[in-house]
Amino acid sequence: MGQTLRRSWRYWLLLLALTAPILLLIASVLGFFPWSGINCTTQEVDIYSGRIRHSRFLLFVPIERRIEDSALTRALLPEDMAKARTEWHRAMTFSPGLRHSPHFIFHSAIHQIRELEDAWQFAAFTPSARRTSAKRVLQLWQKSGSDYGPRDYLRALIELAFTQNSTDRKIDDSDLPKQ
Repeated sequence: MGQTLRRSWRYWLLLLALTAPILLLIASVLGFFPWSGINCTTQEVDIYSGRIRHSRFLLFVPIERRIEDSALTRALLPEDMAKARTEWHRAMTFSPGLRHSPHFIFHSAIHQIRELEDAWQFAAFTPSARRTSAKRVLQLWQKSGSDYGPRDYLRALIELAFTQNSTDRKIDDSDLPKQ
């Protein structure tokens, strides 16, 4: 009798161990456990280079991870990157069925990179002005420890791009906001 009971418990424990991951995945697809590592996608930003890391998690294991250079990163020179350390901060987390992310300290960082790129495309920035403005955004992230740091600078940069758009003159380092 005791041996049969032990086999029965082993059977149920094995069955539970095999079905629990499947049940967790089904529950996450149905909207339970939002933004958890059971089933999510994350985007992180490196505040020293502007690179963006995309990760896909399934049952808390990263099954896919890729790092891409952003427009901000491409504006920097190799010597700007040579001594740079790496410090990743979560910007977004998405789960199946949810089209929004919880707010993180660097929640707007990827959008800020796009704003910087939009300003560069809207007006004629010299490569030096692009590099200087990219470095300034990185400095403001590092100094403030959040995406709040470069807000005023980016606003002033976009305003500069709009005012200079109608002229043929290129925006150089000396034209950039001093913030």
